[in-house]
Amino acid sequence: MKIDINADLGEGFLFDEDILEKVSSCNIACGGHTGTENSMRATIRLAKKYGVTIGAHPSYPNPEYFGRKEMEISPELLRKSIRDQILLLIKIAREEGAVVRYVKPHGALYNKAAVDVNTANMLVDIVKQIEPSVGLMGLAGSVLEPIAKKNYLMFLKESFADRRYHQDGTLVSRNHPLAVIHDKEVVWKQIQGILLKNEILSIEEQPLSIKVDSICFHGDTPKALELLSYVHEQLSNQKITIQNAI
Repeated sequence: MKIDINADLGEGFLFDEDILEKVSSCNIACGGHTGTENSMRATIRLAKKYGVTIGAHPSYPNPEYFGRKEMEISPELLRKSIRDQILLLIKIAREEGAVVRYVKPHGALYNKAAVDVNTANMLVDIVKQIEPSVGLMGLAGSVLEPIAKKNYLMFLKESFADRRYHQDGTLVSRNHPLAVIHDKEVVWKQIQGILLKNEILSIEEQPLSIKVDSICFHGDTPKALELLSYVHEQLSNQKITIQNAI
C-alpha cells in the first residue's frame, strides 16, 4: 500500500526541514497568509533536496488572520491575488530548477472552495489559465472535485491527519476546542481508518466514508514533528510506503 503525505510549509515555523524528510509533498505558502520570496526559495530548495513534490498554497490575502478568516473582497481582487501568488511560486521554482505540480488553497479559502460553487469555479479557472497540467488538491468529497474533473484538471482528494470532521464531510471549525487532534495515537487511529477502511469517525461519533489520495499534516501545530514522526514509524511498521500522488 502507498499513500501521499503532505504538509503545509514555508510558514515561518522551525521544523520544515525535519518535516520534509518525512513527507512526499509540500504546500508552500506563497504570500497570501504568510510567506516571502526568501521563504519560498528556501522551502523549494529543501523540497528539491529531499525529493518532495511541490505545491502552491495560496490564500485569502489576510496575513493578520493567517488566512483562516473569510475576507470581504471583490471576486476580481481575489482572483488577481490568488493568481499572483501561484505565479510567483512558479517563477521562483523555475529559477531553482523545480516544478510546481499542484495547487492547494489554504485555510478559509480551502473551506470555502469545498462548499461554494463560485469559489470552486474561480480556483479551477485560475489553475486552467496558468497551466492545465497542474493538479488541484482539495477536501475529499467536496464540490471542488466534480468541478475540477469536469474541466479536465487532475484532482487530488485530501484528508487531514490532525483535524476532526463533521458527519457531512466538512472540517470542524478551529474555534471548536476539539477541532485539532494533538494525541499521536488518535492521529494514527484516524489514518488507519482512512487507509484500511476508507472511513473516519466524525465528531458526532458516526463513521464517515472517505477515499483519499493524500493525507495532510499541518506544519504550524506545536506537535507537528512529533505526530509525523510517530505516524512515519507506524507506516513503516505496516509496510505502507509514503509516495507522492502526482
